[in-house]
Amino acid sequence: MASRIQEYIYGGPEQSDKERAKCSVTMDGRIILTAVLTFVTYVMYHAQRITFSGIAASLKEEAGFTATKLGVMSTGYMFAYAIGQFLCGRFADFVRPKRALVWGMLACAVLPIIEGFLGSSGCGGTGGCYGLWTILRISEGLFQATGWTCTVAIMGNWFPSEGRGLIMGAWSTNSNVGDIFGLHVSAAILESSPWYVALWVMAGLMIFWTFVNMIFLRGTPPPLSLDWQYKEAEATQVDQEVSGTYASFCQVLCIPGLMLYSSCYLFIKLVNYALFLWLPFYLSEGIGVDKSLANLMSTRFDLGFIVGAVLAGLLSDVTSHWAGMPMRSPVVSGFLLLSLLPMSVMRFSTNPDTIKWAIFFCGILQGGPADALTSAVSVDLGKHPSLQGARATATVTGIIDGTGAVGAAVGQYMVGLLSDQLGWKSVFMFLLTCLALAFISSLFRLHKELRDAKEARMNGFLGTCDSESSEASDTFEQYA
Repeated sequence: MASRIQEYIYGGPEQSDKERAKCSVTMDGRIILTAVLTFVTYVMYHAQRITFSGIAASLKEEAGFTATKLGVMSTGYMFAYAIGQFLCGRFADFVRPKRALVWGMLACAVLPIIEGFLGSSGCGGTGGCYGLWTILRISEGLFQATGWTCTVAIMGNWFPSEGRGLIMGAWSTNSNVGDIFGLHVSAAILESSPWYVALWVMAGLMIFWTFVNMIFLRGTPPPLSLDWQYKEAEATQVDQEVSGTYASFCQVLCIPGLMLYSSCYLFIKLVNYALFLWLPFYLSEGIGVDKSLANLMSTRFDLGFIVGAVLAGLLSDVTSHWAGMPMRSPVVSGFLLLSLLPMSVMRFSTNPDTIKWAIFFCGILQGGPADALTSAVSVDLGKHPSLQGARATATVTGIIDGTGAVGAAVGQYMVGLLSDQLGWKSVFMFLLTCLALAFISSLFRLHKELRDAKEARMNGFLGTCDSESSEASDTFEQYA
């Protein structure tokens, strides 16, 4: 049934001209379908992830968990997620992204179901039950890593480098949409049902969307079915959905710019997750803002993140078009430099009206580079000419995002330690230092890309001059 539906949409596995003419869906329709399916997929991943945060208070009040035990589980989850990014990216390129995505979604659905049954049977945060919960949370971190690596790889297969920044920037707001959706669903359920029902509902939604992907999603476009495929990767004549090769790990590590971008993202994600998870606590405990108002003020960071992702994507398309090649480091470096200003305001100001705008601009200026690195830049590097068409996008995405997840896990420990020992001012000095290090890391890549773009434009200019002089010479000889 699934193969028939896919043939109905995509026109058959071989995609001959005759089969394409029989397609029920236009090529633009297929591209939009892929974007919508992958967008909602990661909404489901993030909604399930945030649901656990939504029920944390209930776990503490009703299931015997302490704040320390919840913190240990969250730290284990983050480190498992970091390791999972490296492993799942490699796994997705090996078995193909769609397969890895489907298996990962099913695993992500099964684990909360088990947690729900533990909660309904009274097995909570005491004794051996706590150990079982910790194991389940660590396993969730591993399988949650399949979401971003696989969906970014699939999007990279369907969209060309031209305009990729804006498209991926808008698409990568799915995590923010997932947070909003997950918190609203869990809040609605908690009003009338036990906390473990929220886990079951999100698991049910995840299973439903898994089957939707199995039926309707195609991980790659059929070979040479898109106009841009003729201009880009030489291996497009191979249908990577059913065959094709994957790059070796050494090949991936040798991609120019990968390690610099990864180190840059380590510091960016450290700062972003520190603000995501600690802002409400800082606003209420650090400067005395009411708890409900603190939560509302914190949502400005999410809103800024969405604006920054789209804006950075658009600007990176402009710089790439000017250079005639993917060049996104000017936007990353520029945003990081400007982000030092609102972060400095948060360090020195205690005025809630001033801080709420500083939070918003932090979201814009830190969210832009973050989403650019984990989406458009990851796809650019995963399609690098040195790979000769071999699958590598999921591995590249996993390396960049996994490195960032390590930073986020370390950052959680450092923020807690510094706030207890030295106060919140020291926390913001630490975050300012991390932003400065991220900016310095991006400068090395910026210098390389500007030099390459200058050489390419100079070569293009000389080639044009040679062509024009050759034509003039031919004309002169003709009249002579």
